[in-house]
Amino acid sequence: MKKLILLVSAALLLSANVLLANPYETTVNNRINSTFNDSFNGATDVKWYTEDNKTFTAKFTMSNTKVTAFFKDDGTLLATSRYLQAEQLPLKVSSKLNKKYPGTSVYCVVEYASAETVVYFVTLESSDTWTVIKTDADANMKVYSRLKKA
Repeated sequence: MKKLILLVSAALLLSANVLLANPYETTVNNRINSTFNDSFNGATDVKWYTEDNKTFTAKFTMSNTKVTAFFKDDGTLLATSRYLQAEQLPLKVSSKLNKKYPGTSVYCVVEYASAETVVYFVTLESSDTWTVIKTDADANMKVYSRLKKA
């Protein structure tokens, strides 16, 4: 009976460890490092993270902007994300947001870019709601989420 309790306890402990795993700070191989340096010359405060040692995340600052880049273990750059100012949105997007969502202001903009596409998640604030709009550079928009303020 004691062995069974010990075995179940060990299994629960290991399961909890796997389920609650957090990314940890790490170093990267030369292929990833080379791709990073070629792609982001001038980056500062670089920190590397991984959860599975197959994909790696670099968090860094570039031109006073917080940037996150995602890499495969073979050095391939998968995608990037960065915070933008509202003024940095494409003009077509800004115009359509102003027309379609009057009475709101841009609270936050996050740009996600991969080799194939660039999308923006724009958080709009009104007096009683937060609305997150997903859009591309051509202003094809869709409400991603909407929350009422408390």
